[in-house]
Amino acid sequence: MEAFSYPVRPFACRTYPEELRRTMDSNDEVFFRPLCAFAGAVAGETGVEGLRLDFRCGLRLEVPEGDYHVRLTDGETGVVLFEDDVSGALLVSDEKYLIPWHVEVARGGETVFVHDCDVTGQSVYIALLSANLGDMLAALPNIEEFAAVHDARVTLRVVETYESLVRLLYPALPLAQAVPEDAYAAYYLGNGNGDPHQSPVDGRIIPLELISRVSLGLEGAVPPPSAAIGARLRALPRPMEEPYVCIAVQGSSVLKSWLWPGGWDEVVSVLRAAGYRVLCIDREREQSGCGITVRIPEGAEDFTGARPLEERAQFLAHAAFFVGLGSGLAWLARMAGCPVVMIAGFSLPWYEFPEAERVWNPRVCHGCFQQTQQGKSFLTAHCPRYGKDSPHFLECQRQIAPRRVLAGIERLAARIGGF
Repeated sequence: MEAFSYPVRPFACRTYPEELRRTMDSNDEVFFRPLCAFAGAVAGETGVEGLRLDFRCGLRLEVPEGDYHVRLTDGETGVVLFEDDVSGALLVSDEKYLIPWHVEVARGGETVFVHDCDVTGQSVYIALLSANLGDMLAALPNIEEFAAVHDARVTLRVVETYESLVRLLYPALPLAQAVPEDAYAAYYLGNGNGDPHQSPVDGRIIPLELISRVSLGLEGAVPPPSAAIGARLRALPRPMEEPYVCIAVQGSSVLKSWLWPGGWDEVVSVLRAAGYRVLCIDREREQSGCGITVRIPEGAEDFTGARPLEERAQFLAHAAFFVGLGSGLAWLARMAGCPVVMIAGFSLPWYEFPEAERVWNPRVCHGCFQQTQQGKSFLTAHCPRYGKDSPHFLECQRQIAPRRVLAGIERLAARIGGF
């Protein structure tokens, strides 16, 4: 761990409820303090001996021993975020997203340093903390826009498994696992599920695409993925001559799966009768959890396994359409320009991207992922609203009839003018 010249003094830009503060403190010890060390020594010289400033892990201000007074405000609103006498300490903000900091440092009552955080034209490091494919793909269009809006030299960090895919989709974004030496700022983006370190807004109450957007200070509507990405993928060889459809029956948790008994078999049968080959492109052929097992459907061709994600993107770019869940492969299909039918009742319809033809059942319990107190438990433990023995257990995913899925396919075909 990086050894700093002075003890770390964390501070928060606002007051958080006690329960949330406990969560933040726990995460701070196991993750965000090591992240501060990962960012390295404070790099920015100020012209005042011993006083250094950077924005590589939130705001970091290294203050030497002496009669110093620090005042930190929101440069846009003037709201005071921190003000106190500081001596021999490294101030580090809890918040790791973009804030338009205005920094004032006085010594002996005289102002000796003033700085406004401005990423324009700067080297900026953006690390995507989530290992989920969908979270990463939702953030990439916003990162591309951030670089363009600020004329910033953005370097990106993603999970190493995804590096070759990102190079294919966004070749202009350089990748690195370490913070570049010339980085002026670094931002660490997650899915925002209840930890204000990562986002100013609870990520369970806004669309997934907006989480990275608000964390990077971007305004306006979320941009769709660039059409150039789909065109680049469609320029790759078509995997087969016959018309085909891609499906994915697995998600990051078995609890995301469509659980109508025999539902996938019925849909696959109808698609095959319509003249399509049906390719299952999940990583796993089978997934189990909470007493539930989901397998590749009867009649689907097995394209599962540890295949490169770039190959899956290539398959999706040439597919007539994709039928899947609220999961990473649906986001990859969208990135590839492939029409998407999404079967998802665990989240609310506004959470995933709007281009998908959403299939759900509003007449049963649904949307538990948006519960701000229990949203994460849906994907890690059990049905958060009902016990396993309840007749309502996971009805958000069990009570979606195949006829609704087939009707969703027909709606999508009508909306885009056919497949």
